[in-house]
Amino acid sequence: MAAKIDRRLINRHLRTRNVLVLTLVFFTAVIGFIGVNNVIDLSRDLTASYVSTTGQVIEEETRQVREGSRRNRHWVDRRFVTIEYSLEGKIGSDSVRSDDLQVGESLPIWVETRDGDVRTEAPAGPDFWQWFWAVTMTLLTLLIVWWLVAAVRTSVRLLAFSPEKREPDFVFALQGITQVPGAKKPTLKLSGVMEANSIEKRVGERTELTVRTSNAPQAQTYPPRFTGYYVNPGAASVTVVLHAVELDAWFAADLTYPAELEAIAQGKAKPEAGA
Repeated sequence: MAAKIDRRLINRHLRTRNVLVLTLVFFTAVIGFIGVNNVIDLSRDLTASYVSTTGQVIEEETRQVREGSRRNRHWVDRRFVTIEYSLEGKIGSDSVRSDDLQVGESLPIWVETRDGDVRTEAPAGPDFWQWFWAVTMTLLTLLIVWWLVAAVRTSVRLLAFSPEKREPDFVFALQGITQVPGAKKPTLKLSGVMEANSIEKRVGERTELTVRTSNAPQAQTYPPRFTGYYVNPGAASVTVVLHAVELDAWFAADLTYPAELEAIAQGKAKPEAGA
């Protein structure tokens, strides 16, 4: 028979994580959409084929176009001319932006064979910024997708968590409790050391556990020790489940090792535990 535990605090943590998951889904969709369009534009320019010919300006007009930065977009009047050309016995035309070309003027042009787009200068292929944004947005999309998959996987495992047939992965010795400054919601930071751990190098290492106050046990005092479980059995993870035996309370928290974070910030190799 499955071990029954009080999951109320764990479920509160899950609801908090749902906000993170939905936020990641939104950013994945937006950045993915931008990235796909950048890659499509780059692919079109890489595979585009042009034919050179002679065109003639047959008319001009003024159009309103939006220009400026994202914060300062505005409408401005710009001059466009229509260029007519003959290619393989067929008459075609396209509008291009120009302040110099005059009606009746003939000039060399390059026609894109796929959709008939006209260029008045020899095509040079994709520029640096096309490559930059296509690669950057693709990598950023993959990074957020990886983060989203990890977040969903952790939530699913947390939802299915049960201590049945499992030994605790670690014993956390509490040394102090403080409020996390600047947090949007009241958050507790439990500071202490790993008294025991299934990962030997973590034994004796300074450890911090953070949990929203509303998701933590409501008690005047906390016990000196907590038993803990990695959400993924047999492997370390950022999210852990803690059991306060004296309070008979089960709750989830985020685990970090300050020395490891400091080493990363300073660009140094991770120090060995207890060093």
